[in-house]
Amino acid sequence: MAGIVLRRMHFRPFSAMVQCGQIPEGGVKRMRVGAEKIRIFFVLCILGCGFALALVQPVAGQCDPVTTAFLVTEPPLFQDDLEYESLAPAIDRSVDYLSRLSEGKTFALCGGEYSAVRLIESLLAFKRIIAEKPSPQELTAILTRDFVLCQAQGRASDQRMFLTGYYEPLFKASLTQTAVYRYPLYRPPSDLVSIPGTQGGERQTGRMDNGSLVPYFTRGEIETGRLLAGQELVYLADPVEAFILHVQGSGRIQLADGSLHRVQFAAKNGREYRSIGRLLVENGVMGKEEATMPGIVRYLTEHPEEREKILRHNESFVFFRWGDDGAAGPLGCLGEPLTPGRSVALDQKCFPPGSLAFLATRKPIADAAGEIIGWEPLHRFVVNQDCGSAIIGPGRLDLFWGGGRYAEAAAGNMKHPGVLYFLVKKK
Repeated sequence: MAGIVLRRMHFRPFSAMVQCGQIPEGGVKRMRVGAEKIRIFFVLCILGCGFALALVQPVAGQCDPVTTAFLVTEPPLFQDDLEYESLAPAIDRSVDYLSRLSEGKTFALCGGEYSAVRLIESLLAFKRIIAEKPSPQELTAILTRDFVLCQAQGRASDQRMFLTGYYEPLFKASLTQTAVYRYPLYRPPSDLVSIPGTQGGERQTGRMDNGSLVPYFTRGEIETGRLLAGQELVYLADPVEAFILHVQGSGRIQLADGSLHRVQFAAKNGREYRSIGRLLVENGVMGKEEATMPGIVRYLTEHPEEREKILRHNESFVFFRWGDDGAAGPLGCLGEPLTPGRSVALDQKCFPPGSLAFLATRKPIADAAGEIIGWEPLHRFVVNQDCGSAIIGPGRLDLFWGGGRYAEAAAGNMKHPGVLYFLVKKK
């Protein structure tokens, strides 16, 4: 992820519901809507080896619906740079998520109030439209006629979204510690707890000490004190690879026998995420444009004596579990598999989870070696299916690129402005 932005987390965690306002006759009206309580629950699965797995699932609050989106009078040309075959399953996963929500839940979008049923109807109607493979001009005319269109207001500075990317990395690993594989990913510890926040605030994560909740151990404390001995899930050969998995929130590991297995975000220590890319820029060791994932990894590789201090600047620490090796992709924060190029992470407080949108920005052109040799326009339909600790506010978006060399290059170098349009079927 560009600038080493923690996803996904997205947490890469997971379910979101948002209450919202109401669309008035004759235009958009500013309204105040109370934020819905954020709730996070733990699903405890006692595994054969005797440890408990906690899967965190937040339900988001909301942003002001007027400041997050405004109606579009002149829509863009809805021309998709991907095949629609990849969009249909992504839509189905949003429908699956929305179908699990309780009746009566509503979501703020385009200055109005929409139920989960209305969002499902919008997704299915759109799916039927693209099944006919209309031309971009025909599709634009249909959507303009039959859908409410609005644009995310984005950042206050330029009314555009700031886009980054993330991907599913692949690293070699071992189930046992060896002279080569020495850097573990950990399961959630048994003393990690989460309690309800005060006055409807976010749940607080930490550990109990004499009956009081105190912050959980930092990254440095965990790594230097061997505080989680016995909770190792798998071992990697490089601490930077382990950190990349913490940043991306999920990935695949390859064992010595050639088998591939998915590791998935399970929980985090509750400490605030601190960008090491920002640290390197502030310390003057690289420019802002150089603070991409490849640039940061290169610096850490070339300066091993600084690596430990730099990595531990970020006190946030992620715990993992085994994922579903047969799933179409890693799970996003809606509990649904992510679709490369289609799933995006947004602040679920600001935009309805599972909602349909159209994204316009830039994407890299890469050579056979995965090196970026240029940039070209990106314009495609996407679905809001993930979240992340650094994806905060109405002006941030993280695009999931999938796995492979191109996905790594795109995710590692993407930090561009873009425009995001939402679509909801008219009554």
